[in-house]
Amino acid sequence: MNDISKKMPLLSIILFVLIITLINSVSNMISPNLLVISSYFGFGGDTAPIGVLTFSFMIFTGITMLIFGYLADKIVRKWIVFFGALIFSIFSLFTITVPTGIVGYSVFFFLTILTGIGYGALIPSIFSLMGDIVSSEDRSKGFSFFSIASFFGIVFGSALATYAGSTDWRFPFLVIGIVGILASLLFLLFKEPSRLGKDHSFDIDAVDYSYRIKLSDVRIIFKKKANIWLVVNFVDTIPTGIILTLLYAYMEVHHGITTDVTVLIFLIILVSIILGTVVFGYIGDKKFKKGNKKARVLLALFGNIAPIPFLFAALFIPFSAPNLFPGLLIWIVLFSIGMFANGAVNGNWYATVVDLNLPENRGTVLATSNFFDIIGRAIGPLIGTIIADIFGFAIGMMISIFFWVFIPFFWIPVLKNVVREIESTEKEFDERIKSLTNT
Repeated sequence: MNDISKKMPLLSIILFVLIITLINSVSNMISPNLLVISSYFGFGGDTAPIGVLTFSFMIFTGITMLIFGYLADKIVRKWIVFFGALIFSIFSLFTITVPTGIVGYSVFFFLTILTGIGYGALIPSIFSLMGDIVSSEDRSKGFSFFSIASFFGIVFGSALATYAGSTDWRFPFLVIGIVGILASLLFLLFKEPSRLGKDHSFDIDAVDYSYRIKLSDVRIIFKKKANIWLVVNFVDTIPTGIILTLLYAYMEVHHGITTDVTVLIFLIILVSIILGTVVFGYIGDKKFKKGNKKARVLLALFGNIAPIPFLFAALFIPFSAPNLFPGLLIWIVLFSIGMFANGAVNGNWYATVVDLNLPENRGTVLATSNFFDIIGRAIGPLIGTIIADIFGFAIGMMISIFFWVFIPFFWIPVLKNVVREIESTEKEFDERIKSLTNT
C-alpha cells in the first residue's frame, strides 16, 4: 500500500469536514444580519418573513435528504457529494445578484431553496461514507469531527456575515460559493471506500460486498424500535434552531450588545461545545470498546438533560450595556457549561445510528433522521421569530427551554432496545461476511 493510499482516509475526513463547515456556514449567515436583511427586502424589521424563508429552506433540504439518502445506499456516493457540493456552491454564489424589495426576496427565496437541495444531497452521502472509513470502536470520535465542523461552520458563517457582510450582507455568500466550488473539484480525487468498512482483518478489496438497499429493507429498518425513536426525535433541534436564529437580535435588542461582540461570545460557547463533543466522544468510544453498548446512548441522554437548568438560569440573568458585568460573565459561564454537557449528544448519536444498521441501509436511516432534525430546525426559527415579533426577543429565546424539556423522553426507548438491536445487526453482518469470504 503506497503512502497516498494510507493517507486517503485522513484526507477524505479533512475534505468532508471542509464541506460540512461550508454548508453550516451558509445556513447560519442570515441570523447576524436578520434585521438588516428584513429591511433590505422592505419588511421594516419584521423577522417572520425571514423565518418563513428559513423554514422553507429546511423543509426542501429535508425532502432532498430522503431522496439522496436512499440513492446513497444504491449508487456511488462520490458523485452525489460532488454534484451536491457543486449545486450548493453555485447557487450560494448567485446570492450576490439578489436585488432589493419584494422581487429580491423572491429571488433570494428561490436561490435558498436550490442551495438547500445541494445541502440535502450532501449530508446522507458524507455520513454514509464516514461510517465506512472509521471503525466501529472509533465512531463517536470520528463523527465528533463532523459535529465540530458543524459548530465551527455556525461560528465561521456568523463571523463572516458580521464582518465581511457589514457593508453588503450578500458578499459572504459569494465567498462560500467560491470556496465550495473549489472543494467540490477536490472531491474528484476521492476514492469510494468499500461498504465493508474497517472492522475486519481480511483484505476488503478482495471481497465484493454486493448488498444494496431494497424497498423491502425499509420495513426491516423500522422494525427496530431504537431506530424509530432515534429517527423521529426532531424535538432536539427545535431549541437550538430558536437560539441560533434569535441570539444576535436578542443580544442587541434585549441586552444592548452589538453583533460583533456577540460573535466573540458565540466563539467562547463554541469552544465549550467542541470540548464537550471531544471529551464525551472519547468516553463513549472507550466504554464501547469495553463492551458497554449502552454507553453512547446513556451519554446522549445525559447530554440532553444536563444543559436544561444551566440554560434556563442563563436567560434570567439581568445585564445591559454599558453595565455588562458580572451579569454577562455569569451568562457566558452558564451557557458554556450547558453546551459543554450537550456535546455528549453529537458523536454518540451518529455512532449509535451507524451501529444499529447494516452498511447498505445507513444512508437511508441517516437521511431519515436528518429529515426529522431538519423539521425541528425549520420549526424552531419559525416559532422563534413569530414569538419574538409578538412578545419580544427575551420570550422568544425562553420558549426554547419549553421544547428542551421533552427531548429526554425520546431517548428512554432507545436505551431500552439498543443493545439487543445492535447485537442483531452485528450477527447478520458477520453471517454475510462469512458467506462472502467462503465463496
